[in-house]
Amino acid sequence: MANPTNIQAILFDADGVLQKPVEGWRERLAAFSGSTERQDEFPRDFFEAEIPCLTGEADFAEGLVGVLAQWNSPYSVKEVVEAHRSNVDVDSGVVEIVHALRRSGIPCYLTTNQQEYRARYMSEELGYANIFDGEFYSCRVGHKKPDIEYFETVLDAIALTRERVLFIDDGEPNVIAAQGIGINGILFEANAGAEALERTLQQFGIEVQSYSTR
Repeated sequence: MANPTNIQAILFDADGVLQKPVEGWRERLAAFSGSTERQDEFPRDFFEAEIPCLTGEADFAEGLVGVLAQWNSPYSVKEVVEAHRSNVDVDSGVVEIVHALRRSGIPCYLTTNQQEYRARYMSEELGYANIFDGEFYSCRVGHKKPDIEYFETVLDAIALTRERVLFIDDGEPNVIAAQGIGINGILFEANAGAEALERTLQQFGIEVQSYSTR
């Protein structure tokens, strides 16, 4: 594996790069409304309640109390939180590439917008704490992408100059923000998988092949 001298660390987004929602996730979430009418509107209220939790300003479980009451849902907050936090499929091929990068001496960090319940699940139960050199969940950072403060906090923590950092994300506003402060940001096609990630790395002179694509 060749490593260009200018890239000394890689920042990975989670949703859309490392993981994706399970099939039928939106229908599964909408069912928690407990209603057969306007059921497709429930996810909107759900995610609105999640917004302040992404920067740690509010507790997601507490926010859901009002949403479930508004919908007269028969489900408990615990049931809904558990279903949402575990609503992901991890791309094993992408994980293999992260392992290969780290073995080659390139540190890899998780940079993702999450509320605390999902962050804890990803870190502990999905094992991201062991997969990455460090994790930067927005709810713990106190800022979220694409806020510049989020990226500045990450850069301070990893102690590298921005031109030596590669940031991979499927959200265009996030990539533009990173590029705006000098980070090598690249837009990744959502859920494109390991082969697409290998091609992305090759653009920066990093050659790696995951076992899943051999």
